[in-house]
Amino acid sequence: MSQRTSGSRTTGSRTSGSRTSGSRTSGSRTSSRTRSGASSGRKLRAVEVEVVQVGPKPEHLLLGATGLLCLLGIVMVYSASSVASVQKDNPNWSTGVRQLVWMVLGLALGVVASRIPLTFWRDRIAPVMILVALGLQAILALDIALGAVGGPHLPFALTKNGATRWLGTEAFQVQPSDFAKLALILWLARLLDKRSREIGSRELLHPIFAVTGALALMVLLGDDLGTTLLLGVIVIVMLFLAGAPLRQVGGIAAAAASAAALVILVFGGFRVQRIAAYFNPSGHETTGGYQLLQSQIGFASGGLFGSGPGNSRAKWGYLPEADTDFILAIIGEELGLLGSLLVLGAFVVFMFAGIRIALRSRSQFGRLVAIGITTWIGVQAMINIMVTVGALPTKGITLPFVSYGGSSLMMCMLSVGVMVSVARDS
Repeated sequence: MSQRTSGSRTTGSRTSGSRTSGSRTSGSRTSSRTRSGASSGRKLRAVEVEVVQVGPKPEHLLLGATGLLCLLGIVMVYSASSVASVQKDNPNWSTGVRQLVWMVLGLALGVVASRIPLTFWRDRIAPVMILVALGLQAILALDIALGAVGGPHLPFALTKNGATRWLGTEAFQVQPSDFAKLALILWLARLLDKRSREIGSRELLHPIFAVTGALALMVLLGDDLGTTLLLGVIVIVMLFLAGAPLRQVGGIAAAAASAAALVILVFGGFRVQRIAAYFNPSGHETTGGYQLLQSQIGFASGGLFGSGPGNSRAKWGYLPEADTDFILAIIGEELGLLGSLLVLGAFVVFMFAGIRIALRSRSQFGRLVAIGITTWIGVQAMINIMVTVGALPTKGITLPFVSYGGSSLMMCMLSVGVMVSVARDS
């Protein structure tokens, strides 16, 4: 009896052991299946992310829209300025060639900018650029102040049509306010990134008001209310998207609008005439409404397909500033509604790409820079287009990438290079 019992116990223990071993084996198989399943799940998730990435990259859309606008600008600047160049005893291609030279210089700046790391823009370049922008505007402000008291004019400060906005010579000149737009965007993005915990506080507004106010005031001294308002719009949009409270942003916007209205009322002059002409162009057809009426005539005569490249009548002295502020009217006359929609579509693609670059950026600085540049180019283009078709009072703001203007074209292309740098950091 004792031996059977012992044998049965031994058998039982062996059976138990075999069962335990079997359960361990089964457990290990289950574990391996789970691990392989998790691994395959990770692979599937990776494939899903890869599918989402399919499509044109935003920087490619950005470069495509920019290239289209620049090439169209070269052709249309040549066409719009050819008659005026001959009337000044210059070759008909002289202005177009100068625009091409500026474009090549801007392309070189843009390529270099796209290769600069984003952290270098933030830590090294942004502080220097804002100081340079303030210095250049201060030179123009000093020249205006000296002229107001009957003093001598500074040698490199240029005045055209009563406005002192340019530095250089007749052969080579730049507009510092174009440089100030990018400088302010980089500086403000850096400030909001460095002091992100203080967004919404009054303490953070002190340096913003000081720097933006100084720039805006000096730009306004040069009779450039449009650029002054554009600087304000850029700051307000960047503050809002950085996380500032809506009440604070709304208060700043209301204060800026009130200040602009006060400037128009107190120092109105030609601005009041332009506003009056906007509401009644035919009643001011020989003064403030002349440009608007000629621009609308150009659009109307272009029809759907236009009169053909080079066949504009408005450029024969009827439309002032045909190659700069009102170049879209020449496009509408020569290339028709389809050509105008092509320009509008290119700017829509530009803004779409800029927003996508901002959303994909890994850093707060990169997001704010991309949003600031997109706001600058988009709002400036919108103002120019609305002025040309008569939806806003006449304002001296160029169409980015398209209008004739060396410093404007170079700074716009440099800004595109900065946005490519943001996209590469994503």
